[in-house]
Amino acid sequence: MGAAALSKEICPELPRHASTQMTLNSVSGIKAAEKLGYTRVVIGRELSKDEIDEIAENTRLQLEVFVHGALCVSVSGQCYMSSLFGGRSGNRGLCAQPCRLDFSVDGRHNIMSLKDGSIVGRLPELPRITSFKIEGRMKRPEYVACAVDACRRSLDGEAYDAERLAGIFSRGGLTEGYFDGTMSGMQGIRGKDDVENSAAALKGIKELYKAEYPRYELNIKVKIKRGEPICASGTYSGRNNIGGIIFAHMDIFPEEAKGAPLTAEAVCERMSKLGGTPYYAGEITAEVDDGLYVSAAVLNDLRRSLCLMKGDSTHEYKLPKRDIRAMIPRKAEPRKGEIRYRAEVHTAKQLKQALSLDFDIIYAPMGLLDENTPDKRRIAVIPPLILSDCEEETAARLVELRDMGFNKGLAHTLGHAELLKKCEFNILGGYRMNVLNSLAAKACSDYGFWDITLSFEGTAAVLAEINSPRPVGIVAYGRLPLMLARRCPIMDGKPCGRKTPFGAGESCNRCIKDRQGNDIPVLCGGNCVELLNPDTLILSDKQNILKQFDFAVLKFTVEDDIKPIYDMYRNNGKPEGRLTRGLYFRGAE
Repeated sequence: MGAAALSKEICPELPRHASTQMTLNSVSGIKAAEKLGYTRVVIGRELSKDEIDEIAENTRLQLEVFVHGALCVSVSGQCYMSSLFGGRSGNRGLCAQPCRLDFSVDGRHNIMSLKDGSIVGRLPELPRITSFKIEGRMKRPEYVACAVDACRRSLDGEAYDAERLAGIFSRGGLTEGYFDGTMSGMQGIRGKDDVENSAAALKGIKELYKAEYPRYELNIKVKIKRGEPICASGTYSGRNNIGGIIFAHMDIFPEEAKGAPLTAEAVCERMSKLGGTPYYAGEITAEVDDGLYVSAAVLNDLRRSLCLMKGDSTHEYKLPKRDIRAMIPRKAEPRKGEIRYRAEVHTAKQLKQALSLDFDIIYAPMGLLDENTPDKRRIAVIPPLILSDCEEETAARLVELRDMGFNKGLAHTLGHAELLKKCEFNILGGYRMNVLNSLAAKACSDYGFWDITLSFEGTAAVLAEINSPRPVGIVAYGRLPLMLARRCPIMDGKPCGRKTPFGAGESCNRCIKDRQGNDIPVLCGGNCVELLNPDTLILSDKQNILKQFDFAVLKFTVEDDIKPIYDMYRNNGKPEGRLTRGLYFRGAE
């Protein structure tokens, strides 16, 4: 959000696309993107066709959808496994793909690794989608050519070679598991058969990318006049109303012919050779004075120059004449005063305990709350972490809770923020907003956030320098989330729904194991699961760090008794046993 806000300040006309990392996967999220001035949103790989259609029917923004390639097992923008395990942030584009490693449960292995997704054969079912995205980083040209060719044929209603598409690269085959909503049969790893199939599929594919696909019809007019430089103009048009006018000229004058003079037919023939360019020949005309000569090499250069020109559909944006550095907020002044503690709870027992302790604010899943909940003004309601399949029900329940006297809500995404604002709640920002700099903090403030919990992917030193118009805090205790997923690795499909309504409930008391035998707890949220770090973050003995922030959040998940932890923080207690300091000292790339 910080980068987007800065680009808008520098160049307001610049079209901005919201990355899939922004977790804009609900109607409310897309409405937030509209208000922020984005022109396109890349929605998540994890959405079903029905959910994509629902979003498309309720927005004027362009939408971009992943249609072929590697799948994230996590909800986009909500994975911290690569950061916490190896210091490489997936949210910054440096994911080391630790989910491909051997996680196991009940004798099943590699349970986090998914097959590549492919809905190429179903592209005609998405008429409202502006852009289809092929995920092909680090892939060879043949992979790109095969995937693009298949997509093009599918859109044109032609048959494509599905066997070759699966053969060029796969992890035990391809899946439509997210798109069809089943989320079953998605697990897969790359084996020996996949490697052998790739070698066989490579044969003959090079023919697909010998020449660039001709996207635009180009009409060309050439003028070769005595005493004037040679010039050509062109008009082009393509899909989605893309088109423009281009012009090229050579600082070369035609010569008087010593032999056979140049003809208009010869010029048109030469100018129509558009192979290897984005164009195919439309109407080609030429005005040539009698008795002149121009070499074939000069005409070829003229054609090449014309095809390289930018048309009037390419807008040139003028930057303001001002010091861009002045747009960056100064570092925050050291904060003064006693640290305030907040609790994030997961179960009814934890909520009851938290209400008996001196927490400033308590974040609680909305499914735990009702008219009998005491001290409502001290509670911030947490909506379901995934809104895409329960947005209307969530909105209705929020209105009920508001009428009961609850007035604060925790937003982990812009979709949450928009929905909470619509239901007249004060918005508190969660750590899943991934705020790591002053510009992002200001963008949240401008949107209406009362405060923000900063991302735990930043070092304490960097986070303390963030200059925010609103109070800021950090997560100071708890099992940090490794990822949020719509597919349960234990169930090998949809989550079991072990919950009370709206994302609250007990832990299913199940874990998966990593290669070292560490237990990774799995929390069920009904329509999603949250995987937790094996080690607990503890900063109770780092009061000098905590005092640099306005508040600290103690995140309770699998704990049965939270009072000893609260006391440990209040008394600057020294922790014992296995723990982690997270990324607050080592940081992440």
